[in-house]
Amino acid sequence: MPKSKINEILNRVLALQAGQSLAEFCQKVGLSYENTKKCIQRNGLPDSESLSKIAEYFHMDLQWLISGTESSSTLNQIIARKIKVSRISRGWSQEELSVKLSLAPQVLKMYEQGKFRFSTDLIQKFSQILQVHPCELLTDAGPLLVHSPQLKIFQTTSTQKTPQISGEDFVSVPLTEAAIAAGQPIIPQESIEDFVLLHIRAAGKRSNLVASRVDGHSMEPMLHPGDIVVIDRDDKKIVKNKIFAIYHEGGLTAKFLERKNDLLILRPLNPNAEVQIIYLNENPQPIVGKIIGAWKDL
Repeated sequence: MPKSKINEILNRVLALQAGQSLAEFCQKVGLSYENTKKCIQRNGLPDSESLSKIAEYFHMDLQWLISGTESSSTLNQIIARKIKVSRISRGWSQEELSVKLSLAPQVLKMYEQGKFRFSTDLIQKFSQILQVHPCELLTDAGPLLVHSPQLKIFQTTSTQKTPQISGEDFVSVPLTEAAIAAGQPIIPQESIEDFVLLHIRAAGKRSNLVASRVDGHSMEPMLHPGDIVVIDRDDKKIVKNKIFAIYHEGGLTAKFLERKNDLLILRPLNPNAEVQIIYLNENPQPIVGKIIGAWKDL
């Protein structure tokens, strides 16, 4: 590796030292002081294990530490801006928030500038400390889903028909397996696992609603495997920044959608998940409907 590149990596490492003695820095990160000292004195490159420990300790992108390449992701810029706005609205300085996050101030500054890719765990941590739902950090479109931990589940073992609801605040939605939710216009009574109650403000005038469980991790931290989503099966018009239920590869997945000719592009929320493509000439009707509500199956 050219000496200039080695010096650039060393400069980034030393910038993280931020006024600490080398001994303090090594102790906190878990590095060998003697080996690190020799490396710096000889203008050598820290080994890969040391670089990984530094990146892990500071909750930062290892790729940045090695190459200096900053994230160019639009999603990262949105998250960074929302975090900064939320911090300022609470009257917190970067130093105050960094203490609450157990994150070095210089690293938080780079996150707020959108330079680093946010991991799912770190998004969760920011949302908890800032008391902002993850979906509000992940989009400019406002709340994406109605999240209601108060939704009730009726067991069909004790209720063999649609439950009678006292009052006028909720509507009942059948909870079924993904394949049934996707494939059957009218859901037979024997295919209903439970009933979910959805508030009428979320249901509106929709009538063809069904609930099912999410498969996979692609929409974390907003949706997790096993979470229940309520789907409007009459609403399949693709809209930007809205989440749709897709029946794909034998399971129900939630994604942002984009169509280009005969391709349906499934875009995840989780930055670690991959974009998927469905060929509509092979699978012409994969969209189950728009997701209008979510229930955390705790």
